[in-house]
Amino acid sequence: MTPKAFALPGSSSRSPSPPAAAPPPLNAEEKKPDSLLLHVRKTLGPYCRQIVHNRYFQLAMFVALLLALFLPDLWVIADRPHNDDLDVLLTLVGVLFIFELLVQSVGMPKSYLYSFFFWMDLLGAASLLLDLSYITQSDQQVGGDTVSNNVIIMRAARVAKLGARAGRFTKLAKLLRFLPGMGNVDDGAGTAKLISSKLITALSTRTSCLIILLVMIMPLFNLWAYPEEDWSPSSFVDIMETTYSRAPSRFKLQLAEVTSFYEDKSYFPWRVRAKDESNVDPEVADALPWLSPREAPSRMSNTVVFTGGRLIVEFNFMSPNQLDAWMNVVLLLVVMVLMIAFSLILSQSVSSIVLKPLEQLLTQVRQMANTIFRSVTDMEVVMKEDARDDRSDQEDSTEDSSNFGNETQLLAKVVQKLAVISEITMNKPVLDAQTLQNLAEGDRAVISGFQGTATHDTEFFDHGEEMENVLDMEAIELAQRAMMENAGLSMELLDSWNLNPLELDKARNHVAAMYFCSSHNHGVEFDSVVMGNFLSDAEAGYVKSSPYHNWFHAVDCTHAVYRLLLMSAADTFLTFQERYALLVSAVCHDIGHPGLNNGFLVETSHELALRYNDKSPLENMHCSKMFELVGQARCNIFSTLSKLQYYEVRKVCIEAILHTDNAQHFTMVKDVQMLYEVNAELWDASRQLFLQEEELCLAQEAVDTLKLPESRKLIVNLILHTADISNSMKPFRISRIWAWQVLEEFFMQGDAEARLGVPVQALNDRNTVNRPFSQVGFIEFLVSPLIFAALRILPQTEHLAVQMLMNARSWQKQWENEGKTPPSDNDKKLLNERILKMENKFRSCQLGKTPERT
Repeated sequence: MTPKAFALPGSSSRSPSPPAAAPPPLNAEEKKPDSLLLHVRKTLGPYCRQIVHNRYFQLAMFVALLLALFLPDLWVIADRPHNDDLDVLLTLVGVLFIFELLVQSVGMPKSYLYSFFFWMDLLGAASLLLDLSYITQSDQQVGGDTVSNNVIIMRAARVAKLGARAGRFTKLAKLLRFLPGMGNVDDGAGTAKLISSKLITALSTRTSCLIILLVMIMPLFNLWAYPEEDWSPSSFVDIMETTYSRAPSRFKLQLAEVTSFYEDKSYFPWRVRAKDESNVDPEVADALPWLSPREAPSRMSNTVVFTGGRLIVEFNFMSPNQLDAWMNVVLLLVVMVLMIAFSLILSQSVSSIVLKPLEQLLTQVRQMANTIFRSVTDMEVVMKEDARDDRSDQEDSTEDSSNFGNETQLLAKVVQKLAVISEITMNKPVLDAQTLQNLAEGDRAVISGFQGTATHDTEFFDHGEEMENVLDMEAIELAQRAMMENAGLSMELLDSWNLNPLELDKARNHVAAMYFCSSHNHGVEFDSVVMGNFLSDAEAGYVKSSPYHNWFHAVDCTHAVYRLLLMSAADTFLTFQERYALLVSAVCHDIGHPGLNNGFLVETSHELALRYNDKSPLENMHCSKMFELVGQARCNIFSTLSKLQYYEVRKVCIEAILHTDNAQHFTMVKDVQMLYEVNAELWDASRQLFLQEEELCLAQEAVDTLKLPESRKLIVNLILHTADISNSMKPFRISRIWAWQVLEEFFMQGDAEARLGVPVQALNDRNTVNRPFSQVGFIEFLVSPLIFAALRILPQTEHLAVQMLMNARSWQKQWENEGKTPPSDNDKKLLNERILKMENKFRSCQLGKTPERT
């Protein structure tokens, strides 16, 4: 069933309701308006949204807004003679404003129509009418009967201009959404950024509107105040009128004297003429009409006319008007700077107070969700598709908040995962105290042999640069195969789990090790002579008297690593250096091993335990000896690596070898279980694809998960540790040989413990240990938890688990038939039940179920 089948109350998907009486049918006239409007919206809506969000259209509208704001004042500053060309430009700008209004109304009717920005756009478009001269006649002469009336008219005109600019500034407020932290946020930005963006946009818009309203409203209070103006123009008219009526003979002289008063003024009378030119006093007629030697105004709107009883005096106010226009431009720029500055200040304040703490919290939630449940990506896609269907006409709206619940919905799924993970990490140890208490003494002895002090290294592994694969791998592989054949080894044997280094001589073991470490298996170039020296010196570094931890075990472990890398297609998720480091680490992972475990070294205060503070003394010693070998020029197999590559390889080698300490075993099991649980759906879906090698490319999501640095580090450690204890997963003939070898080494340590008078570890007493029974316990409590966890993320290892279970049955039969004291029927039943339980867990792993939940 699709997600849409579950609809919330009030949503578009409703459950069926009982049939109701059908309403009377509408006639064609009643249907037509709604259907026509709906048809227009459906047809033109997508195109309108595309236009609105087109960057070129947005740029054009921004340029149009700047033209609407500044052109009227620039025309005054430029002293254009008329406004005809300005009217054409402003008319085009008005058409663009109206077009934008219509496009947004059709494209985003639910989020835009009748919204705040709709009314602001409408006001901005209407404000253009105040600057169109063919509507307001703003380029005609300004006149009046008195000076006070003229001043009020001028002030009212100025307020009208500011009002027109303010109307357009409301459109500028809309452009604030393009500032950092404002406007639309991508779907994947998260709740914190969505909330912060909308909060910042709301505050910035309202702050901008407040600034605009103050700019527009504050001058209004001066309209009714007593005008503080220069009364000289009216005095000029009064003086000339008095002279005209009382001393016409002095009119010309008086005109020159009064005119000189304006020589240092930015405005001046440029023409004096009689009201009635047909009835002018003869003594005045010679002086009229009078024209100033200074220029006449080009723009008619720069002429201010003052009239008297007989005279008309025209003043040139070009300079004051230009200064006024400059001040308007500066005012517009200051308002713009204030809008942007306060918006950015608000943005920073909201970011520091709200966004950063909330984003840190919710980002951790999102990252945890992606880490804990990788398949949540598919859920998000489904959720977004459903949400997109419900808001097709407002998908890009600034008012859209449909993504606010993403993290909440993810958390609902994540919590289910956390319940399982917490069971693994906290509530359910691999072997808890109750389980240990219920075990027989022999089983506890097996586990105690694996106890030790664990070391925890949580340092993140950086992938680094990969080496370019410039080698001719085919030629190298052919040469290696020829060398193998000359040594009497077959590829069928090497590419199977039937190889037993104990059955090979020294020369063939050396050749086999050379083949496992060959460049065609990892892609890193090295000198074959140097590699030969390294292997020979590594062999010499192993203690020959050790029954188990000797050179043969090193070759056997390297072979197991080689097989695991090959069968799990590790080249798809591990780097060249990681695979090279893993193979080399297998060669030296037990070099210098004295045949005594860490517990014995600590108990006896051995030199190694003192040197390494009781923390994995053997494993630390193996790492040290390995890099002592590499430090010699004749054995420096890392000489072809760059400094950075050597650092990465050294880090991988140390990590992998230290994790062969059996004290790390149960922690590793938990880590692998955790990696599976947080991506359970992904692994289960990719399981069959992994098992089919030709379909491996289809399991890309699982491979991408394995490519993560922490995943790669875990896989590297897992492969080496699995190879180290892989004897129980090999054919029973080989598995039994190695079991006898390791038990003999345990017994030799037990003999040494008895001689030194220290407690003899239970598994080391040759007189009490039942060898077949101990191997069943070893498989049940140590090997099976690891391989069952491993096959969930590396399904190709499944056949190893099958062989392990077969070996457990073989050990069961040998225990029943070859023991000194035949077991009772009840003991047989109990052991059989334990093996059945392992087999059931294996089947659960095959079905993609967690054993604890089945």
